[in-house]
Amino acid sequence: MKKKITLLFVLILLVSLFTGCAKKEEEPAPSSEPEIEDQLSAIQKAGKLVVGIEGTYPPFNFVDDNGNYAGYDVDVATAVAEHLGVEVEFVMAEWDALLVGIDSNRWDTVIADVTATPERREKYDFSDPYLFTARQVVVKTGNEVDIHSLEDLNGKKVATNVTNSWASKLEELGATIVPIENTDQCAQAVINGSADFCMFNNIVMNEYMKNHPEAELEVAFVIETDVNEVSIPCRKGEERLLAEYNAALEELRSSGKLAELSEKWFYADLTKNPLGN
Repeated sequence: MKKKITLLFVLILLVSLFTGCAKKEEEPAPSSEPEIEDQLSAIQKAGKLVVGIEGTYPPFNFVDDNGNYAGYDVDVATAVAEHLGVEVEFVMAEWDALLVGIDSNRWDTVIADVTATPERREKYDFSDPYLFTARQVVVKTGNEVDIHSLEDLNGKKVATNVTNSWASKLEELGATIVPIENTDQCAQAVINGSADFCMFNNIVMNEYMKNHPEAELEVAFVIETDVNEVSIPCRKGEERLLAEYNAALEELRSSGKLAELSEKWFYADLTKNPLGN
């Protein structure tokens, strides 16, 4: 009887030993690489890329008749999010608050016709440019303020956002800023005479005149030596996220999709720098 009990005990012990070994073999080995904690990881964990836009700036970004976000930048942002493997979420805000929203973590980036100026580069990193637009000086029809060149801007009043990419340059040229919040206010300031001129790029000017054919506005001159280089801003030091932005844009560019979106919204391919830089 004792022999049977001893044999049973040994069998139970062997079964327990093999079961324990099997469980150990099933357990995954600990990763030798520590988990990276940066903005790209946070976006992927959240499953969404939160993008700040104005939502009132056609054809770049606006709310269509069905209540959906639409526009060139909306399409670009959606494609970038798809490259990251996440959904895109848009948040509307006034232009002057958009870049600040990156600092306060209200959104991950701003994809809304953002020009990478030297001043902005001091605070943010920027992707490669994905759109190039011409800078134009726009006046009331008839050009009674007699503006024909940059030198003529001295002593004139310009309707613009204080955070406009050319605001500091305009002040250097002797212009006084009349602050506005959106495209309509900008146009009206010139039309009613509270400002002498504004700076609409070729896309915005064409879109505004298409929707307001009665507007008394005309292009005084085009600044031939400079273009807006539109890019995606990124918090300083987020190298992996910036690399993914550039990879997404390169995919769009090499596939022809970026040019296709430009043709769709602007009726021209504006994805190449006309100055050849």
